[in-house]
Amino acid sequence: MTSTQPTTTQPTAARSERSALTSAAGVLGMGIIVLALAGCSVITPYLPEQEAHYDTYSDAPSKANSEDVAWFMPSWVPADAEDIDVRLHTSKPGYVIRFSSADGVDTSACEPVEGAKGGPAMTADFLPDRLPTTSLVTCGDGRLTTEIDGRWYGWTPVEPVASGENSTLRTG
Repeated sequence: MTSTQPTTTQPTAARSERSALTSAAGVLGMGIIVLALAGCSVITPYLPEQEAHYDTYSDAPSKANSEDVAWFMPSWVPADAEDIDVRLHTSKPGYVIRFSSADGVDTSACEPVEGAKGGPAMTADFLPDRLPTTSLVTCGDGRLTTEIDGRWYGWTPVEPVASGENSTLRTG
């Protein structure tokens, strides 16, 4: 006697497609989870505009210990600097810094600058609404520097400031 019951078979191609789609969705989902857990730290180094906060000068990268071409404290920032905010552009002029310091910047090593030089080349939330256009100095790196209400500010201006030293850009 022969069996008349129909046999059901599932095509192998459909099962393979479903398996591949399930695997791809799993990999994509894991990638999203990893990025979410890592936060912006994975993406930040590749953004042209970057911002960082350091509690103290010793927390911030110096020229001597910085592995990053863009991230290091200017030489005129005093060693007692605290509550340091930095914003910079990694591929074009643009650097803004704010910090507190009991010692302050040694302005005797700086040159007076006349005029605002077009203002900062980039903005930052921590900059005052109005920056002064007088009593500005440059400390050899082409940035303007001044003290406002007990805090020190420095920025790369739109119009370049003549500089005898080029510590703004690091080449190695």
